[in-house]
Amino acid sequence: MSSINKFCVMGRLVRDPELKELENGNKVANISLAVDRDYKDKEGNKITDFLNYSLWNKDAERICEFSKKGAIVCLEGSFGDKEIEIGDGKKIHTFNPIVETYRHIANAKNMDSEVENTKETEMEK
Repeated sequence: MSSINKFCVMGRLVRDPELKELENGNKVANISLAVDRDYKDKEGNKITDFLNYSLWNKDAERICEFSKKGAIVCLEGSFGDKEIEIGDGKKIHTFNPIVETYRHIANAKNMDSEVENTKETEMEK
């Protein structure tokens, strides 16, 4: 049996990504995505998860150049296991998302104008 370790997530950037250069020369952009779920809570409110990711080197440069707060982006990658010491010698394992592909889907302004155009067209019918 072969195994599959992949994720694909699409959401809106919560804030503008910032590029940082590390001492070893690698570049990183830490981002947070707002990702809506397909269902609502008991009160009928939309549920949104805020998920954090790191993009490295060329992808980090690209997301900082092309994507700003509110932009819709798609990330694909896999999960790695990360061991963290929580004190008193105790350790826990967490999933660490490893972004392998970044795609810019749309700017916030583009999406708003597309929505407005759709509303106007529907109202004319």
